[in-house]
Order: sequence, then structure tokens, then C-alpha cells
Amino acid sequence: MKKLRVSFNNEQKLVKITPEFKKLIKDCCMQSLYEADFDQNSEISVSFVDNARIREINKEFRNIDAPTDVLSFPLADNREYDINPDSGCYELGDIIISTERAAEQASELGHSTVREIAFLVVHSMLHLLGYDHPDEDSPETELMRSKERAIISKLNIS
Repeated sequence: MKKLRVSFNNEQKLVKITPEFKKLIKDCCMQSLYEADFDQNSEISVSFVDNARIREINKEFRNIDAPTDVLSFPLADNREYDINPDSGCYELGDIIISTERAAEQASELGHSTVREIAFLVVHSMLHLLGYDHPDEDSPETELMRSKERAIISKLNIS
């Protein structure tokens, strides 16, 4: 596996962004790259925000005036990424997670907020790598879901 640079931006107070938490997020990204057969030096940014901030971003970029759990902003189409001349890494894109919404979903699903955030990172990484889920019955959705399950399983996140 090549190197992966992850830049973290924290604009929320709900979840502590510890070194262990950062390692988990990076592990989720690395396993996603592996599962997607993307073996290039890469970089991404991961931002943690509250519901108010993700609602603003969602309204600005998707014209949806509501908070959401995660937003993914790929920097390429069809896996054709720019290379950062300073780092030599492929620029994959940005992931923005509402820790408030992740905590709400974790409670609804009966697991930890950390597990929910890990899943959201995996989900977003797959979007950055060109996967999508246009509707629940499509082959593309099933492929993405199977990759999500495989990655979470391999990371032993329960």
C-alpha cells in the first residue's frame, strides 16, 4: 500500500479527536483504498462538524436545507485525479461528517458513535473512489454495500 495523507479539520465539540480516533479514521481510509484496488499515494481531508454547519454546506452545494450525516466531495470523475505537486499524492477529495447526526444514527441503530463515524468514512471514501448508490435495487448500490460490509468486517468494527 502506498502512503495516505489525511488532513483533519474539527469544527465540533461532541467527539474527541484523539490520536487513536485519527488512526481509526486513517485505517478506514486505507482499507477502503485497498478494497477499491486503488494503490496510489493519496490524500484526503476529513472534517467533523455539527448539524448547523453541515446544513449550511448541504444547502450551498446540494440545495437541500437540512442537516445530513455525511457529505462527500470527490475531486475527480472516473478516477482521474489531480496530483498535488507538493506531495506527489492523488487528491481524492473531502469528507464532511456531522458528529451530531452520526450520534443520532448510532443511537437509533444501537451501536457506538465511533462505529457510525467509521462507517460514514468508509461510505464516503467509496464515493471519492467513484462508487455510488443511485437506488436501493441497482447493481451499483449492491456493489457499494458489499464493499462497505467487507471493509467494516476486515477492520473488525462492531
